[in-house]
Amino acid sequence: MIDQNSGRPGRQYQWSVGLQREVTRDLVVEASYVANRQIWLTTGNLVNYNFIGQDTLKFYNLSLNSAADLAILSSQITSSGAGRFQNKLPFPGFSGTVAQSLRPFPQFNAGLTPLWAPLGKAWYDSLQTKVTKRFSHGIDFTYSFTYSKELDTLSTTIGMTATGDVENRQLFKQLSSNSRPFINGLAVNYRTPTWSKNKILSFIVRDWEIGGFMQYASGLPFAPPVATTTPALGSAVFLNTVQNRVPGEPLFTQDLNCHCFDPNTTFVLNPKAWVNPGPGQFGSATYYNDYRRQRHPIENLAFGRAFRIKEGMTLNVRAEFTNVFNRAIINDPTSTNPATPQTRIVNSDPNSETTAGFGFINNGVLNQGTFATGGGQPRQGQLVGRFQF
Repeated sequence: MIDQNSGRPGRQYQWSVGLQREVTRDLVVEASYVANRQIWLTTGNLVNYNFIGQDTLKFYNLSLNSAADLAILSSQITSSGAGRFQNKLPFPGFSGTVAQSLRPFPQFNAGLTPLWAPLGKAWYDSLQTKVTKRFSHGIDFTYSFTYSKELDTLSTTIGMTATGDVENRQLFKQLSSNSRPFINGLAVNYRTPTWSKNKILSFIVRDWEIGGFMQYASGLPFAPPVATTTPALGSAVFLNTVQNRVPGEPLFTQDLNCHCFDPNTTFVLNPKAWVNPGPGQFGSATYYNDYRRQRHPIENLAFGRAFRIKEGMTLNVRAEFTNVFNRAIINDPTSTNPATPQTRIVNSDPNSETTAGFGFINNGVLNQGTFATGGGQPRQGQLVGRFQF
């Protein structure tokens, strides 16, 4: 269904304030507060035209807090379990549960998610700093550091499942699924000077350029697992929810960034950290700052030189390397259902290779982790030559 407000363009407000200071002749430092607010972003997760709302439940004297009412809602309408709703068909030929019969459009099994509903919002606040060394003595560099907080109402889809109570949209404001609160970046270039008065030696060593780009940032957050309670909200009122975090239970069994475990034999997530909400209840979990994927540094290096043959004729030679330190990037572990059994090739051997389950790292396909292409490929290099005339 097309939302009645579809076509309304999104709006963004941006503002910033900054300070800049030249510390020395060729060294400048900057610090800025940068923020924006976005409204009317397109999302289909905040509306469901075909769910059973609280007003409908109250009209039929039903409650999600009642085990008996939940049993009625999940019963086939022709069965005795339907109670007072037995055989009260919304239209001739209807077949389904009591809950299905009470939907606004019982002839449809889907939620009738709207198209182009401009209901999404986003909030961004950051401290951005930068140090710039202008070219002198053969070197220039730029170092930047960003500390940010990113919130939105768009990060409510877990996998392909929209989760949350659409009657309480204020609860959808949470940490963004794209949140990376810390980002460090360094770009540096160095040109070798003339080191000798000997023409031949000077020609060999001068004017080589070495450049690099390094970025170190927080990993993206994992989504909380979808609730699997039976009877679930998905069959009672046709809304989905997430599991709750268990206080005091660690989220990980290993630090994903320590490079101190074998990803082929280790389950890295703790299934005891999550629990389903009570039957018919909404979970309160959200994205968490301490529940993040492995960090994926970007470390690239290049060096080369331009040889001037004569006026208007130049030969450029360059060697470029990505993932120059050959860092290993593991795949994202399975994080959808803590109840999925953790299995091994030999289940009785704790050192045997893992095969499935919550926290399982599937290494059968290389670099399936988020942002893996940014730094997950093995070290690679290429030689580039360009002749200009």
